[in-house]
Amino acid sequence: MGLWRISLQNAHNYKTMDLQSIIENGSASVTIQITAKDLKEFADHLMNIALRQAQEAQTAADGESFFSKAEVLALFDICPTTLWLWAKNNYLKPVKAGRKVLYRKSDVLRFLKSREDRV
Repeated sequence: MGLWRISLQNAHNYKTMDLQSIIENGSASVTIQITAKDLKEFADHLMNIALRQAQEAQTAADGESFFSKAEVLALFDICPTTLWLWAKNNYLKPVKAGRKVLYRKSDVLRFLKSREDRV
């Protein structure tokens, strides 16, 4: 992504960021001068990212059932922090499909069974 690195000047402060970071941050007010070729390459890059995410989501949805985050929270009667800790400790890993956070039904049922076996 080195093609899209830009230097920003804000008063006496200079900062180098890449174009995607500026877009994702959304807080920078900048004027950018870019060649048509570089703009096309950046647009192609963004399209490839979106296409890959859509393909991953479709692949995930094709062969398996999923629970939403809200369904998992209700099923285990836990708070979001606990669910986050479980993911961090590799007890129950989420699958991200774009902005959606999903949990494989098979993983959730396996984890539920392991918790019941301990009781």
